Amino acid sequence: MLLQFFILIIGLGLLWFGAELLIRYSSKLARSLGVSPIIVGLTVISIGTSLPEFVVSLIAAMQNTMGISIGNIIGSNIANIGLILGIGAIMTTLKVQKSWVHREVPIMIAATLLFSLFSWNGAKIGRLEGFILFVLLLLFLYYLSRTSANQMREFKAEQLLPGSIHIPLTTGKKILYLLYSLIGIALLIGGSKLTVTSGAKIAEALGVSDTVVGLTLIALGTSLPELATTIVGILHKETDLVVGNVIGSNIFNLLFIGGVVPMIRPIPIATNLFFVEFPFLIGLSFLIWIFMRNRWNVTRWEGVVLLLLYCVFIVLTFGL
Repeated sequence: MLLQFFILIIGLGLLWFGAELLIRYSSKLARSLGVSPIIVGLTVISIGTSLPEFVVSLIAAMQNTMGISIGNIIGSNIANIGLILGIGAIMTTLKVQKSWVHREVPIMIAATLLFSLFSWNGAKIGRLEGFILFVLLLLFLYYLSRTSANQMREFKAEQLLPGSIHIPLTTGKKILYLLYSLIGIALLIGGSKLTVTSGAKIAEALGVSDTVVGLTLIALGTSLPELATTIVGILHKETDLVVGNVIGSNIFNLLFIGGVVPMIRPIPIATNLFFVEFPFLIGLSFLIWIFMRNRWNVTRWEGVVLLLLYCVFIVLTFGL
């Protein structure tokens, strides 16, 4: 047990250092290429921090531990909003761009509702449903590419304004920053694996079921990259990356993981998930949208509400 706690600490350290590398150098690289920070948060960082959820859910499905697979997807998205955005908002008021509220957040809500509908219909997500979710992911990526092209033109135009300071990077530095960013993603994945593996063994020693482990401990463990990037992003005053990372991660969790894994092996859905877990997933998605529409930010008090709701979710889940 003591060894597992030591491995857990190492995993958390790798998560933090990986997040530091990814946030710092992806932001610098984005600015040098004329890409706005929100696009970076919604794509590169979101994919990188969602990889632990994908690997865990895929391995769980292949090992026929479906409770962990579906629990990880649902639990991670709930943790992203309730825990991560909650902590982020408590640390500092998170300013929100109006375009997110009108576009990206509704896309996240639509993906949440569709994923929930597929889960409820037949109490499983089959290969057809997985294929539909994956196609929607491709459409979302196409939408991001179009949005990125427009924002790149606007961002470059701002850099050319009189009085603006823009120091172009050499090709060598761009390659170096890209390498550092990739190392950061690798450390995030490695740290997550150590954290989840050790945490699962600790939970097993305590006699916790697979479903509860998937919804709570493993979901929390695979969401640690998002938490790490959130804290580091706030320390670097990159709140665009913080909010964009959470929104993007939730969309990728539902469409990428929820799409690819069922195409490999259909995921049965336990009926008890519709009493607590799915209502929390849908409710928190709508609640964060309401918070963002109010003064176009998420305040500290709203962060407290999100964090308290996540604590209620944990209590109810362990009480099942």
